[in-house]
Amino acid sequence: MEILTPALITASVSLVVSLMTLFQFFKNKRFQEDQANRASNRAFTTKLYDLRLENYPRTFEIVDAIYREKGGQLNPFIIKSTCEDLIKWKTGIINLIISNEARKSFYVLRNLLMKNPATKDSYSVEQSDNINTALKDFKRQLRRDVGFMFREEKERRNID
Repeated sequence: MEILTPALITASVSLVVSLMTLFQFFKNKRFQEDQANRASNRAFTTKLYDLRLENYPRTFEIVDAIYREKGGQLNPFIIKSTCEDLIKWKTGIINLIISNEARKSFYVLRNLLMKNPATKDSYSVEQSDNINTALKDFKRQLRRDVGFMFREEKERRNID
């Protein structure tokens, strides 16, 4: 019995150390996988923001053509032209990089711009207000798409 006791203690300690080592190995492996995923995601996120910064300014140039003229009226010709330009803008890569929220606000704005004026040459006050509201929301969503980058960067700096 005296010979078995040290052997059992040694075996038990060895087993506990092995289990702790195994646990630490899996913990480190998971940590490294998380780090690799973060680095990969960071690369994709950076590319996404680069594409947004490259393509979104054109949108602001397009929609800035919409403004109320004297008397608070919107020019139907400018609205039609802006709508066509927006539709052209959204084709291609924009469909891949635009957020769901910005896409929804784009469709709301596009649908309002596609409607005919209330009278032959002018939009009603309600139509004008709806277009301006949709326009502001669309611009806000585009700014948010780019703004996430800055919030994410700020959060990352605070964590590190």
